[in-house]
Order: sequence, then structure tokens, then C-alpha cells
Amino acid sequence: MPPKICAHRGLSHACPENTIPAFAAAISLGVNEIEFDLWLSRDGVPVVCHDPKLDRTTDGEGVVTEMAWSDIRRLDAGIRSGELWGGIRVPRFEEVLECAGSDVALNIHIKNPGPDDQLVKIVYDRILERELVDRAYIAGVEDVLSSSRDHAPGVDRCCLVGQNTTDEQIDLAIKYGCKRLQFSRKVRRLDAERAHTVGLINNLFWSDELDDAKAYVDMGIDVVLTNRANLMGELQ
Repeated sequence: MPPKICAHRGLSHACPENTIPAFAAAISLGVNEIEFDLWLSRDGVPVVCHDPKLDRTTDGEGVVTEMAWSDIRRLDAGIRSGELWGGIRVPRFEEVLECAGSDVALNIHIKNPGPDDQLVKIVYDRILERELVDRAYIAGVEDVLSSSRDHAPGVDRCCLVGQNTTDEQIDLAIKYGCKRLQFSRKVRRLDAERAHTVGLINNLFWSDELDDAKAYVDMGIDVVLTNRANLMGELQ
């Protein structure tokens, strides 16, 4: 099976990360997957943002989980990438699902399961509503993996724990019943082979150069997360 390309936060090298233009640009290039990050706002809206705070990626400031969606939505998520991007807003989960349509898989990185696992439950409900179980998976650390196992049983899980200790990472992926794990660039061929032996799909975070990505694929990587999906066409 040919390797797959996963656009990390969309086409994040060229567009403001984790925004609809970034995801749309990546999808237009024919990527297999898009990766994005979710937090739950104070009033229960799944918000697409990598950092716990909005300071780095918008013209505002504040902790996502402490803010209302109406306040987050007013912020400009494009202006820090230049004036031409001004006016782009922080998206909510449902907007990304609309953008993705039916042609791309979803690597959903849940940063925190939320109070009483609310974020995981919302994500699961939306996946079921849109019949996305076959092309969506939840990535996270132990609290998210545990919550997803309990509250999103039909959705595949990707282990992000222990990326600097590959044997531990594989063991944790098995423990939480994951279908995938995400290796760091420290992964060795031996690690990739062991993961394949126990039935895991091997993601890599990250590669932004074609020859570099090919070397990891030769090592046993199945999915390459990249900020420069426009350079990865020949990988497939």
C-alpha cells in the first residue's frame, strides 16, 4: 500500500495554521488526511487551535478553555501571517468537517477530553452523525486515549504518548487498543517493524522534504505528517 500524506494543521507552511484556507489548500492538493487540534471552549464549542492560548496565532489573547466561543470567533486568525490573510477566523470543529467533505481522512488531535469527557463525546457524536467512522481517528495522550476508549468506542485511536521512548509508546498503544501510533523523527527501522508486527499503522511527525520523507517510508512509516504537502506529491 502506498504511503499517505497528512497535512499537519492544513497546508500550514503557506497558510495560517488550523484555518479553513489551510485545510482547503491541502485538500485541493489531494492529500489523504488533514490533521487538526481541538479544545473545548468555556461554553462547550469544539475550537480548532493548537496551543492552549490564542496569543500566538491570533490578534488576541486568552486561554481557549476559559473563553466563550463568541469572543474567540471575533479574533483574527490570519493577520499574524500577513495582511493578505487578515480577517480569517478561528474555526470550530463542524466547519472543518464541512470543508473536508467526503474525500479526506481526519486526524483529530484532541488536546484535552474536556470536563466529564465532553469534548470526546461531542467529537464522537459528530463523527457518527456524518458517518465518518471509517475515515476519522482520534489522536491524543493517555487521558484522551482512555476517554476515547470509553466514549468513542467505534473510532480508531492514535497514540501520541511516549514519542521519545518508542518501546514504551508501542506498549501504550497496545494498552489503549490503538490502531495507530505517531512516531517522532527518532524512530528506527526496528521500532517501525515491531509496531507493524502488532498490527499498528505508523504515523510520523514530521517531514517537510521529499527525500527525507521517502527515507522514513523506506523505514516503515505509513503516514507522513507534513507542513509542506505541496512538496510531497511524488511520495505516493
